[in-house]
Parts: sequence; C-alpha cells; structure tokens
Amino acid sequence: MTLGFVSFQSVEQLQTAVKELDGISIGNKNIKVADVIPRSFEKKTKSAMALPQNPQKTTEVELDGENVEDSVVANGAEDGNATSGRSARKVVTPLAHMPYGDQLEHKKNSLMQILKRLTRNARKACPDGIPLPEWILKSREIGGLPCSLEGILASPVVYGYRNKCEFSVGYSLQGKITVGFMLGNFREGVTAVEEPFDCPNVSRISCKYASIFQEFLQHSSLPVWNRFKNIGFWRQLTVREGRRPGMASDAENCEANIAEVMLIVQVSSTGFDDAQITSDFERLAQVFSAGATASLPSLPLTALVIQDHQGISNAAPADAPLRSLSISKGEGSSEMQATDNVVEAKIHDYISNLRFCISPTAFFQVNTLAAEKLYSLAGDWAELGPDTLLFDVCCGTGTIGLTLAHHVGMVIGIEMNASAVSDARRNAEINGITNCRFVSAKAEDVMRSLLEEYINAPQKQENNVIEGIDEVVATDEEKPISTDNKPNPEENSSHELESGKTASEGLETDKQELRSQLQNSCTSENGNAPVKRFSNVVAIVDPPRSGLHPTVIKALRTHPGLRKLVYISCNPESLVANAIELCTPSPEKIEKNKNNRAWRNMSSAGLARHRAKSMPASEPFRPVKAMAVDLFPHTIHCELVMLLER
Repeated sequence: MTLGFVSFQSVEQLQTAVKELDGISIGNKNIKVADVIPRSFEKKTKSAMALPQNPQKTTEVELDGENVEDSVVANGAEDGNATSGRSARKVVTPLAHMPYGDQLEHKKNSLMQILKRLTRNARKACPDGIPLPEWILKSREIGGLPCSLEGILASPVVYGYRNKCEFSVGYSLQGKITVGFMLGNFREGVTAVEEPFDCPNVSRISCKYASIFQEFLQHSSLPVWNRFKNIGFWRQLTVREGRRPGMASDAENCEANIAEVMLIVQVSSTGFDDAQITSDFERLAQVFSAGATASLPSLPLTALVIQDHQGISNAAPADAPLRSLSISKGEGSSEMQATDNVVEAKIHDYISNLRFCISPTAFFQVNTLAAEKLYSLAGDWAELGPDTLLFDVCCGTGTIGLTLAHHVGMVIGIEMNASAVSDARRNAEINGITNCRFVSAKAEDVMRSLLEEYINAPQKQENNVIEGIDEVVATDEEKPISTDNKPNPEENSSHELESGKTASEGLETDKQELRSQLQNSCTSENGNAPVKRFSNVVAIVDPPRSGLHPTVIKALRTHPGLRKLVYISCNPESLVANAIELCTPSPEKIEKNKNNRAWRNMSSAGLARHRAKSMPASEPFRPVKAMAVDLFPHTIHCELVMLLER
C-alpha cells in the first residue's frame, strides 16, 4: 500500500514524528504527512494535529465501565444516524421479517442477477477472432443466464439452526456490559453490542450460555475488551454444538438432539496478573457448570477452552494459543485444572450418518441438516461410480469427500492446513473409511502430479511423480503459506497436530505417506503393472469466500483428463470470477499481463477477464446447471452449486 496510519501515545511524539517524516525521500517518492479524515464518530472533533493538547480525544475513550456517558458516545448512540432503527435481529438476520418462502424467492432473484454477470464478463473476455462458446450464444434463450438456475433448496431447519455462534463482548447503547452481536462495525463508529435473544438463527442453548457469561462479566475483576484503545481482557464467546444422529427438522426437537457443547472464551492476557487470571478462570468454570445444571432443561457442557489472542480484530490467527479448562463437578467444587493439551477438547456431530470429530477451531458447516442436502446434491451432479476418482479440493476436515466416499473408487482430499488434514484422517478412521487419501499441501502444487499419476498411461514411471512430491513439500516448507487459498478464520487453526508435531514436521510425514500411497496405488504386488486406473475423474471444490487461487484454476483448466467439476460457493461473486477463467476460450496468442497497477481498482470479474487472456491453450469448461442451497435462513447468504463440464 502507498498509505499508512500511525498513532502516538503523546503530543510530543506526534509533533517530533511530523517534523522527521514530512518530505523524506524514499526511492523516487516523498513522504507526505496529512491529517486523518475523521470517522463518523469523530465528526464533532478535530484531528489530532489540529488539537495537540488532546491528540487522541476520540480514540482514547474510556470503556472500563466507570464512565457510562463516554461508552454511550463511543458506541454510536450520540450520532442518531449511526444506530437509528438498528437491532441485533435486523443486523444479523435482515430477512427475518419476511415469510421463509419469500426469503427463498428473494435469494433466487439475487443469484440470477449475479449469474448474468458471468455471461456478460465471459463474452467480454473471449479473444478476438475466436467464436463465442455455445453456452454464451444460448444464454439469450434463458434470460442472459449462463445456464439454468434450477431453483433453491430450502433448509430443513429454519429456526435455531446454527451449531456455532460467535458472541462479541462489549457495551450496550446504555453502557452495560453485554455479550451478543455488534450493531455495526468500527468503521462506522458503532461498537454497541446487543443480546442475541431475538435472533431466529440462534439456538436457546447458545443464548443461555451468552446470558450466563454476561452475568459473570458484571462481577469479574478483569475488564472487557476496549475496541478504541485495544486493551482489556474478555473479548468473545464462541458456542459450538454437537448433535446426535437422526435429528428432527423442527427447532424444538432439533435442540433436544444437541448432545455436546463446547465453549471457547477468547481473552487477551497480556499485562494481567497470572494469579488474578487463574482465579477468574476458576470462577468462570464454576459459573458455566452451575448455570448449565440449573437451567431447565439442563444444558450439555462438554468442553471449555480459552483462546489467548492479542490482535485488534477478534479473528484469531492459526497459531493463537488454546488452553483447555476442566469443568468443575458438583456444587461448591473449586478444583480446576488447566492444560495446554487441547486434543481433549472435542465435540462430535453427524452428517449423513457419519460421525465427525470437531476441534475448537475446526471448520464445520453451521447448518448440519442443510449441509447434508448440499453434499448430496454435489454427489448427484458429479455422477459418481466405482470407477470414479474424486478430488476434494480445499477439503478442510474432509466432510465432502468422506460423505461421498462410499459412492466412488477413491477420494483424494487436498488441503494446505496440516491440522485440518489431521482431523480429516481421524474422521476417516472413526467411520472406517479406507478409500480416502488426504494430502497436506497446496492444491496448486500437487494437483497436476496427482492427476497425471491416476490418469496418464500406465507405463509412466511412478518415480517421477514421487520426486515431484518431494519437490512440492519442500516448496511448502520453504515458502510462507499463502492465505489466498484458505483465509477463513473458522478453519481448523490448531498450531500443533494431535501427535504434537509442528506443521512443518507434519508436512514431512505427509511427504513420506504420499510417496508410499502413490507407490502402493500404481503398482501391484510384484511391482510391475498398475493396479487401478480410474476412467472417470471428478473434482469438487469448496473454496473459502475469496474463491480458488489462480494457480489452482489453471491446474484444473489445463489438465485434459478432468472432464467434470462441481463448484460449491459460499460467495457467488467469487464463483463468477473463477468461472470466467474456467469457461472462457483460450487466446491463440497468450497476452502478457501489463499495467498491473491499474488492476488495483478492478472488480474480481475484471481481474478474471485479464487472467483469462494469459490462460494456456486448453479446452474450456461450460456451465451446465446451477442450484442454490439455503444454509443460512433469515440472512442474505446462501450456497450456490454449479456443474461445469467439457
């Protein structure tokens, strides 16, 4: 970036820095120091440089519970426009005022408009002198859509469906310590938090634990997190629920099927006394245990985990320390142990009658019953069979590949997060599934070698592929892991594998295991002829909101053996951008990318059009059909599945 923000602790520091920095030359550019443009909650104040006697008047607002007036101003209550008419229900579930059938129709219409952008942008991206693909020409017959949008599948559960809720800790508009949802974002100057009781997507159990934690905080000796000063202790409560198999589809019975609950309390422990922290943790465990027992009916409580995070945002990094607290048993028990062994902190849930082990930060779809519909649809469209090799790209903890494993000859799951791969392997073992292989590496690094191994001529020497695996893993160890491919903070982010190995040690293990797997899969007992070749190769991709990495797109697009691709998207905008590259004809002459600076202002679709111009000669996919699956009732979001073939 060419722009940076600096804040100072004193007027003297600020004035000295301005004198030192203003006009300094770096390379062929000069630094220019300017006043910060006031944010909405700073409109009535002047900038720090204009008022040197109080350089942080706005951002230094005290939120320690002693000054209610200041906290109300900081939360945006003084500015009537900031929070006018807002409530947690409206912010978190903006479609809750509509009947569910109308919500589905609204989402379907929105998706149709987004999909039309694929047709328009693919038309623009087609190289000069090359005929437009047939699917673009036929789009006029279906209203400009790239393919038929076959509808939207409703969620079996509409109320209280979320098995994971993240509650912020802050202050209400009235200045009361509150656990719930924020009414806006910091950019708007709104940090007020409102209780979640009126949000229809949150279960009664999650609301109850938020209430128990909120009551505890009223009497805690440690302060809540201050978003203006970035100090404090208590930050966030995450409630994760695990259900029994055979769940009912109505909210009341669905709640009765919640068998396990994990609580994750996020704190920032820097600068606080260890003895004070230990005392509050002990009392916290007792309060949660007593509250769960006293509730009618009683609440399940399986694990209590502390996550220590020092950053500004509550989105903790992959290596944020986790600490498991033992839950006190019986009334009046003060005994409590703390351990760093977070392997013990697990709950379980079921998809398609398969049992999945869920660690504190592991990714798992928040609507379990709707996820079953999603994975079933993907499997049906992929037309799987015993001769099918299924690539589960960005597989996470393996939920898609494992639920479809009994339909295929073999599943290859690819995931760059080593600890997520550890979870996937454990889930395969729990369910007795033996035809799945999970590779801990970047998809862009191993996809081509794996495709060649299972598709190309049997005479190909496996040594070449095995040497390629060595090179791939070495590359992963030498370079920083890119976050483009998996940025979701909900992904499994435990910084150690279950065995206690680090991520780099886990990659070395993966290298050896993958080498062994490839040797075993491509040779018979006498080591001569290949044992199994797969005539049908299918890829199912379920990337994060940012979409697939461009190199993964290129690997999928340029390998002729891959004829069918099922794309599952939680962000239709990213699907459109990726599909432009996958479905646009290759140019006769590859254009070198120029004027990279101008790309900064382009949309994701615009960037995709430019990348399509440098796509190596290869047969493009074509959109065949699409369908939405509503995993998030009452919100504007839903999943979109698209089948691509060639």
